[in-house]
Amino acid sequence: MKINKYLAVLALTLFFVSCEQDDEVAVAAQSSNIQIVVEPFSASAVNIIGQVGMNTASIDLGFRLTEFSTSYFGSDVNIMYDGNTYTISPELDSDGNVIPASTQVVVGPTMVDFEIAPQGSVPFNGAVSTSNIEFNDRFDISVDNRPSDLVVLKGGALQVNSVVYGQLPPVPANGINFLFDWNPNDSAGNDLDLRLRMMPGDVGIDYSGSVTNYEDTAINDGMTDGMYQVKADAWSTIGGTIDGILFAMHADGTLEVFETDLTGIVAGGVSEEVVLVNIDKLGSDYTLYQ
Repeated sequence: MKINKYLAVLALTLFFVSCEQDDEVAVAAQSSNIQIVVEPFSASAVNIIGQVGMNTASIDLGFRLTEFSTSYFGSDVNIMYDGNTYTISPELDSDGNVIPASTQVVVGPTMVDFEIAPQGSVPFNGAVSTSNIEFNDRFDISVDNRPSDLVVLKGGALQVNSVVYGQLPPVPANGINFLFDWNPNDSAGNDLDLRLRMMPGDVGIDYSGSVTNYEDTAINDGMTDGMYQVKADAWSTIGGTIDGILFAMHADGTLEVFETDLTGIVAGGVSEEVVLVNIDKLGSDYTLYQ
C-alpha cells in the first residue's frame, strides 16, 4: 500500500528585513506629492492550501512614503491602524539625503480575506489556482501629525497561489479536526466511513458515516492522552483503484494532508479498516504520522 504525506501551512508568511529608525529628524520645508501607500511587504506571491470560496492568507502588511525626495525632512508621520500607531521617521545620510529604508514601516503578519473561484470543476486531489488580493479600500487607516500635502493611498496587489480543494476542515479551538475524502466517491459507488479509535485495543471513540463523500472526526485537548488512529472503513465498494485523502487542521491553522491508496478496501469489520494516520497525543501536543 503506497502512502504519501504532504505538509502545508494554511497561512505562509515570507521573511522580511527592516532597518532601525533614527529619532533625530531634521525639519525643513515640506515637499509636494508625499503619499502613504498601504502595501504588502511580502515577496511577489504567497502559497497556501485553500478551498473554493472565501479563504484567508497571512501577509506582511506595511506602509510606505513615496516621493520622499531630499526636499522632505518633515516631522514624524504617525499612522493609526487596527488600534496601533506606526511611526515613520525619515532619516538623513551624511550628505543630507533621505534614506529610502527609513520611509517605510512594517505592520507585520496580517490575515487578509480573499476569494478562490477557479474555472471549471475542482478535483478532490487538488488543482492549482492563482488569485490576486487587491488592496484598494481594504484597510481603514488614519494619519496624525501629517504634512498638509500628504495623501493617503491604498493600492497594490499580491498574488496568491493556492492548491484548491472542494472542502477543508474548519480550524478548531483546540485539538485537530479531520476531514476525509476519496475518489471515485459515493456517486461512483464507493461509500467509505471514518473511525477514530484509541490504541491499543481498537477502542471506538468516534464514527462518521453518511451517504455522501466527506466524513469527519476530531480529537481535542480534553481527551485522554495516548495513541489514536483515524481509520477508513468500507460500507460498500465496487472495486478498482480508490485514492483516499485526509485533511488534518490544527488549532494554529496548520494543515496536514495525508494521501493513502485504498485500493482493495472491503467491508469486514475492524480487521479490514485501513489506518489513514496515527496520532500521539500528550496534552495539547499532537504528533501525526503514517
